[in-house]
Amino acid sequence: MSTRNRQPKPVSMRWWRMLGVAALGLSLSACGHSMSDLEQWVAKEKAQPGGRVPPIPQVTPYQSYAYPGHTRDPFDSNVLQRLYNLAHKSNVKIDPNRPRQYLEQFPLDSLKMVGTLTDKGVTYGLIQTPDGTIQRVTVGQYMGQHSGKITEVLPTSIKLREIVPDNFGGYKDQSTSIAMSKEK
Repeated sequence: MSTRNRQPKPVSMRWWRMLGVAALGLSLSACGHSMSDLEQWVAKEKAQPGGRVPPIPQVTPYQSYAYPGHTRDPFDSNVLQRLYNLAHKSNVKIDPNRPRQYLEQFPLDSLKMVGTLTDKGVTYGLIQTPDGTIQRVTVGQYMGQHSGKITEVLPTSIKLREIVPDNFGGYKDQSTSIAMSKEK
């Protein structure tokens, strides 16, 4: 027969256990509290007469205003149809098979013109990209995200012809330019 050595629990452990039981007993005794004062207050509030609700205000009928000189219906689909037809008469098309050039990955407003260079009679524009590199461009090259073809390189700016959406499912030509950056 084997005997185990039982060690008594430390005194501090017993005190903590007794303290926990006492705290539990106190917290549960609060649940049985009388609610007679709450019941009296509710009864007193219910005994008071109710307030008077004001009547619904009278709504005045809407008075429309006829603008002088504006006789066209703003929801007339014929007006939009004419604009749509004009937009689709345009011969402006984007060539999907044209290989993209390096500067076409950047928005035009993120590119800066920092100078010009003339070599063997050809004038080049110097364009700084957002990552800080300088690219050399000339007439006929493309830059910007709207198929912007360079039409002219001047000492103070580069002129482009972009193909932009016309809001009717087609495209239109738009002239734009990049001016020489004044930052140093």
